[in-house]
Amino acid sequence: MDTLLVRYAELVIKQQLQLRPGESLSINTESSTIEFARLLARMAAETTREPVHIVETKHGKVLQVYPIDPQLNDALRPPVSGLAMCHIVDLDSAPYYSEESPQDLAKDVVQLGRFGILADPPELERRLAAPWANVPYPGPDWGLQYLGNEATEGDMWKLFMSLFRLDAHDPAEYWSNQAGMMNLRKRILNQHLADTITLRDQDWELMVRIAMDTQWTGGETVLSNGRKFLSQLPLQHVYASVDTQSANGSFLSSRPFLLLGKLVRNARFVVEGGEVTGWSATQGKQALDAFFDIDEGARRVCEISLADDGTRESNSLSSGSHPLFNKSATCHIGFGGFQTDTLARQFTPNELDEKHLGQSLVRLDVPIGSPSLSVTATDKDGFVTPLMEDGVFVAV
Repeated sequence: MDTLLVRYAELVIKQQLQLRPGESLSINTESSTIEFARLLARMAAETTREPVHIVETKHGKVLQVYPIDPQLNDALRPPVSGLAMCHIVDLDSAPYYSEESPQDLAKDVVQLGRFGILADPPELERRLAAPWANVPYPGPDWGLQYLGNEATEGDMWKLFMSLFRLDAHDPAEYWSNQAGMMNLRKRILNQHLADTITLRDQDWELMVRIAMDTQWTGGETVLSNGRKFLSQLPLQHVYASVDTQSANGSFLSSRPFLLLGKLVRNARFVVEGGEVTGWSATQGKQALDAFFDIDEGARRVCEISLADDGTRESNSLSSGSHPLFNKSATCHIGFGGFQTDTLARQFTPNELDEKHLGQSLVRLDVPIGSPSLSVTATDKDGFVTPLMEDGVFVAV
């Protein structure tokens, strides 16, 4: 176990955060993951040669802040050259299932956050100047979602090790190559300047337009100062904001998903003018009802997210659900609030309305990926470019 955690910490430091000497790292952690935070801090301090600060919290409240110092003379420390931040996410802190009414949960913003469906606030006045990465830490409850009630702690760690490629000869090199592939995909998608994106499967078709002055994103994050990092792992998807008045057609969920503590199966959605006008499910429809009643924007298609079918993530994460892992597992259609990192330039608040970007308090990602999914881009002259066939990218 100790060897595995050291290998994981090395991956976070070397590839996810891409820490360099002179950078000041702050680690936000719940009390439940404090031991891993200390291990990560000690190893990071040796890389940065600067004190690493641990911010320990409990239920969102700060308990204490303390430094972990590098083992070297103060005189040898380089000047502080930048900031980096990460948040250790206790995967067992998510309330996967709940007996409470979805309608009651939907009325409480704190509960919406706990269930992972609060949308990102559109902070248009500033851009975050330091890398902020989510670093998952597994637990038994998380593992049971994917492996079943008979799974052992060893089975859980084996799954986690596989997902993060800690079983590879050089996990950092693997994720570096994967980030390069995602960067290439988003560059190709951004060059298409498609007027319409069409998603098709055996029993449905949905047409959308990418919102003006936005871009496909995913893969490596590059800040305005050139600093690079990976906001999360695993890394398998690229995504784009949709004009919330553009979507027309229908679609089906391709696998079960969790919403407000309920499992939703076989969900079908009818969309007209960007708004869902009808929905059904063989299980969990009450959760959909509660979500779509939160605000008007919750009913708007806001995003498409594309990931290959048949990957290790797709095959291993088919039965469970956690917001940090969903998009890497399969393609998704998003309802609700858009993600600000899809903006191609600085926007004013008025432009959010003009460009028809989703501004709901909440967001829901519905899985649609399958071995029969196809995605095409059509330009203003009617030229059609295949992007995905049989659930796999063909544009790259």
